[in-house]
Amino acid sequence: MHAEAETQQRISSGYAALVALYQLLQTRSAEPGRAPSADWAARLAVLRVLREGEVPGDRAALATALLDPARRDVRHFAVSVHPERLGELVAESVRLGERVLLFGTPDALPGDVLAVDASGAPVGPAWSVEIEDLGTGLGLLSALEPAAETLRRARTARESAEAVAVQRRAGLATAIDTALGAKAQARAAAEHAAAAFDGAVDEERAATADAAARLAAFTEAKAAADTAADAAAAAGSAAQAAHQRAAAIEQRLGQARAAVAGAEQAQIDLGNRLDEARERLPAVTAEAERAGTAAAEAEALRHATYYRLASAESALASVRKRQNLGQRLHLAPASSEVAEQRATVASRRLEAEQALARATELHEAAQRAEAERAAVTGFLESGDREIGTAREAYRRASADIPRFEEELLPARAEHERLAAVAAEAADQARRTAEPADEARRLGIAAEERLAAARAALAAAEKNTVETAAAVTATTQGLVDAEAALAEHEKASAAETARLRGVESEARDSLEWAAEQAAQVLDGEPEDAWRERSAARLALLTERPAEAAAVTCALPDTVPPGVWDVLYVTGASAATDGDVLPGAVRTRRQVLVGDPSGPAPVVEPGLRTLLAALAVLGGGRADAAPETVAEAERLTVSGLWGALYAESYGKILRRLAALGLEPVAALDEALASQLETSVFARCLAAAQR
Repeated sequence: MHAEAETQQRISSGYAALVALYQLLQTRSAEPGRAPSADWAARLAVLRVLREGEVPGDRAALATALLDPARRDVRHFAVSVHPERLGELVAESVRLGERVLLFGTPDALPGDVLAVDASGAPVGPAWSVEIEDLGTGLGLLSALEPAAETLRRARTARESAEAVAVQRRAGLATAIDTALGAKAQARAAAEHAAAAFDGAVDEERAATADAAARLAAFTEAKAAADTAADAAAAAGSAAQAAHQRAAAIEQRLGQARAAVAGAEQAQIDLGNRLDEARERLPAVTAEAERAGTAAAEAEALRHATYYRLASAESALASVRKRQNLGQRLHLAPASSEVAEQRATVASRRLEAEQALARATELHEAAQRAEAERAAVTGFLESGDREIGTAREAYRRASADIPRFEEELLPARAEHERLAAVAAEAADQARRTAEPADEARRLGIAAEERLAAARAALAAAEKNTVETAAAVTATTQGLVDAEAALAEHEKASAAETARLRGVESEARDSLEWAAEQAAQVLDGEPEDAWRERSAARLALLTERPAEAAAVTCALPDTVPPGVWDVLYVTGASAATDGDVLPGAVRTRRQVLVGDPSGPAPVVEPGLRTLLAALAVLGGGRADAAPETVAEAERLTVSGLWGALYAESYGKILRRLAALGLEPVAALDEALASQLETSVFARCLAAAQR
């Protein structure tokens, strides 16, 4: 426990100045307009893990190697100056079963090493080679059963084809026998069809002659019936015209009678309305005169109230003029005379408003009464003219009625006469049409007999053609059956030979697959080999990060996890902050670099910033132009007070509490831990 506390204290003291530098760099990145730089907060977090957290390896040995390289233990923290041997070193670690974290690219790794990048994605050719080998082996084992199944199917197909060939041969022999019988039947049917055709020809000739005779009789009867029908139609048209003339006269007579009744009723209605208007006229006239008088009186009253209101307002204005200045400014109470005049004005204004409303109301009533009187007077003036018009219409309609009645009687008589003539003509047409209908019926029957005879003739002709074709077809069928039997014998022999070849190829394929599977298994039981290979293939394809022996990353992209060894490539440019993100995740570390390689890249202007901060907060005197300019920039821009003053003061106090000279400690940390790589410090310690 004491050793653990001593290690923590040693790390805190040794890295206190570097922590301060990282804090200042993080603060500097917050300056307005400055581009983002490295993630210094992540560097601080790693230093905190080294100081307080658990690490996979020996924390004391790691801290010793970083802070005092001369005392480092190469078993935990080794340095290699041969970058070309990086592949050998990694391969040896993988051979020993170690999981490797590599700060660098996978280019220098051996081709058979499984590696992933920081995201867990596979990199390098080894993945595809092993996956392909496993897939090939599983495929060979999986091909055994299909190959055996293919052989079984080929043997079954050959046996089935041979059985089908025997059945087909028997069927074709039966078909030849059937074709011989069908040919004999077709010849007998052809002879019967020829006899039926001759009989159908005789029947068609007789039906044609009968149909011609019936058609001539129908034509003659149809001409007589058409003549009688035309006469009946003419008589019917004449009777219809007479009926329409009589109906028109009856319609005009009805219209005249309706006009007489309407004119008579109009006279009665108009007389009643005129009597009512004459009775109303005195009352309407009196009401109009009364309303006009009331409106004139109300208008006079309105004028009188207006003048009284004007007089009261004039008196009020006169009284106000006699008030003193305080009363006018409402600083002193008004006199009683002003109050009385105000009350009088209010009373007169109310009277004027009421008089105006009453005058308006009576004026509107007078207008309505006058309008009603004018309407009654106008109706009385126009009523006499309307009665005269109604009487004239009554007279004219009454004069038309006798004339229409006189014209109606002869029109009805003419219609009755012509209707009788039309009925007689229709009866004659009906009697004439009966022989034509009978002739038409007999003609239709003759046409049906002719159509049946022709259909029978066509059927007999078709049957003759079909039976002749059947003879030809059965003869051809017999020839085809015999040819098919010969072709079948030839085809079945070829198919049997082909299927025997397929069966032989399937047998050879099965034997080859069995030999290849035996080589893949190499004595291991098939089930065990399948289970192991399937699990390995699933691991490689589904969880490559678990299967990988090497994880390639950068200091800022280390994925979660623990590794056995860390290899840092290009270590000549790697500072403590670049090594620690991997060092706290591994049990041992190897720095691989070129002694003549590039040094670490320091944040530009950091040394000038430290000098300016020492001038502003540490009391150091520095007349260098760049220091003066930087201090002035921080002061003028307000950055010193807003960003740096408080944090820099805390840094000085913390370093002083650790027994360090703050400004010198910061300069030393910059030179040894930011401007100098861990690799260079270890080499320098080894050379001393």
